[in-house]
Amino acid sequence: MQSVKFRNSVVSRFPLIFVDEYQDTNANLIECFKDQFLDKPYAPQFGFFGDHWQKIYGDGCGSITHYALKRIDKKANFRSAKPIVDSLNLIRPELAQAVKDPVAPGEIHVYHTNGWGGARLTANHWQGDLPAPEAARAFSNVRSELEGIGWDFAGDTKVLMLTHRALASQIGYNSMRTVFQFNDSFTRKANEVIAYFHEHLEPAVRAYLAKRFGRMFEAIDAERPLIKGPRDKTKWSDVMRRLCELRDTGTVGDVIAHLSSSGLPILSDAVVRQERALADALAGGEQLTGRIKELHALHEVSYQEIIALCKYLDGHSPFETKHGVKGNQFENVLVVFGRGWNEYDFNLYLKMAGNPGLIGNRAADYERYRNLFYVTVSRPKRRLALLFTHRLEPSAMETLARWFAGHAIRDIGPTL
Repeated sequence: MQSVKFRNSVVSRFPLIFVDEYQDTNANLIECFKDQFLDKPYAPQFGFFGDHWQKIYGDGCGSITHYALKRIDKKANFRSAKPIVDSLNLIRPELAQAVKDPVAPGEIHVYHTNGWGGARLTANHWQGDLPAPEAARAFSNVRSELEGIGWDFAGDTKVLMLTHRALASQIGYNSMRTVFQFNDSFTRKANEVIAYFHEHLEPAVRAYLAKRFGRMFEAIDAERPLIKGPRDKTKWSDVMRRLCELRDTGTVGDVIAHLSSSGLPILSDAVVRQERALADALAGGEQLTGRIKELHALHEVSYQEIIALCKYLDGHSPFETKHGVKGNQFENVLVVFGRGWNEYDFNLYLKMAGNPGLIGNRAADYERYRNLFYVTVSRPKRRLALLFTHRLEPSAMETLARWFAGHAIRDIGPTL
């Protein structure tokens, strides 16, 4: 951007530049726009579309301030029913939103677990949360109650789990948390083996089961295998049929061993390379570290957990994290707030929201808490429910009572 030639090229080619979801645009890029273009002669006309309260990615710029920019607020909410919009306006009074249909039905339910009398978790960022079995039971009880009043969890309903522990437990890939050092290794496919399962092997199996064999070979993403006669066709059929059996009954190691011994180009080069490194390390008696150690542990995991993870990544589960729903909308949304994530503390957020004096030098933390809370509670069209599995202090409860005035706020602790 410092190059005059490059700047002139941008100006001549792009008289209008629109940036969607500006709040999640890389902060350095936005600074370049401000420094090199905004309010400069012969610069493009910029339009930044988004909402800084919905910045939830780490390197995003968030709010943009510049004297050359004119702010135009969107003061209409075409998504949510009036009860939900009323609460959004209490959460964010500086941006009063009007609803499309003031008489459209809507509802809000808030559940907390303050009355639960057992011991709570005490380790680092888990402090104050329910033990995993009790948190799962709290969720199950809330879900059953909501189903009893008409919520369809098999339909257009999303459950937003804000900790991967709860998410993994409910969906069925709980072992992944113990295999990988970082959640991103499997939830964002930073691990090459997980990426291979999701992007190639599982699509290939689905195509095989649907008898779409061209799609199967495309999904494998190897050079298109040549089937020269009945023998080759039989070999592929036998390998895929056995693979389908192992998906149901075997471990990840069983599946990889089967594909490795098949002689067919099904495994990706990345998986073959890591399998070879693992085999060499084990044969040499080396101490396993890093990704090789994770791969060795992954071998022992039931392949059913891979299937469950892939379904989640494909969006076929009612459960999502906050990154999976940003910009989306659903008929019903249940948000489960808990601990276990060192970047978020919603008890503290609610206290800060009620008493800004507590923010102090933690403005960045407060903004991070606020944005995630706002994104999740603004997703539903008709029904919203919130469940807090961690203890809420009295001042935090006061904030909830103010924001969701007139709606049921229930302590489900004694029912666990």
